[in-house]
Amino acid sequence: MTTTSGAYAGLPGPVPGALPDPWTALRETGWPSLDTAYGTAGRIPRILAPLLAPDLTAEETRQALNALEPVRHQNTIYEATAPVALCIAAVLARRAERHSGAADRVCALLLDWLAGVAYDSDDACVNAGRQYFDDDFLEAYPAMVALRALRPLLYQAVAPFLDDPDTAVAEEALCAALAFAEHPGLAGHRDGLAERARRFLLTSDLTSDTRWRRRQALDALTAWDHDTTALTRPGDDDRNPCITGRSWPDADGYPDDPPF
Repeated sequence: MTTTSGAYAGLPGPVPGALPDPWTALRETGWPSLDTAYGTAGRIPRILAPLLAPDLTAEETRQALNALEPVRHQNTIYEATAPVALCIAAVLARRAERHSGAADRVCALLLDWLAGVAYDSDDACVNAGRQYFDDDFLEAYPAMVALRALRPLLYQAVAPFLDDPDTAVAEEALCAALAFAEHPGLAGHRDGLAERARRFLLTSDLTSDTRWRRRQALDALTAWDHDTTALTRPGDDDRNPCITGRSWPDADGYPDDPPF
């Protein structure tokens, strides 16, 4: 992927201060030049286009997101992942305006997808990569860099759902927001998010559905120098490194499989 300083996700120019129109993001991305798990992203626009329809249904959303598996195969970030995330965030933000921040089923599905991308690209994932390789991990992984550069924009899409009346939606939005707020430009949001994270950890049970959300909340609080002793429950320390299935450069620059 060819980028310039500050360029993002295959689109021209620097990272903007606001989410673009979803059709603009879709049309101005050089999809054939970007990779996925199964080759180039030339087919991705046809998969994304239905998500931009005004009468989008939950079933159509589910089908499209399932078809986007090549850009998140085995929790890996590819060149096409960032522009796809940008398009989905733009669609979600547009729907949030129409639904006054209360998620319908389509919003919940889009939010779930963005929360998964947030988890797969957060600081814990980067730290795991640095432990396995060295401090040049991000320099050798431009697809991850491109995605992480979009965190302020992706945050704009999920933030309206932090107070959603559906508890599961609000928790999903919180975990995505916590990961995106690791970006230095979003430091001003951390105190408010930390208080939400503390409430979530105190009131949520440890289940298969909440385990990764609790782990992400704990990771954020720990990184922001909050004491989590009273918030941790048995099993909360079971987070597995989240970058899997990618051929990584080894110390000599040749492919090697990660130990995750």
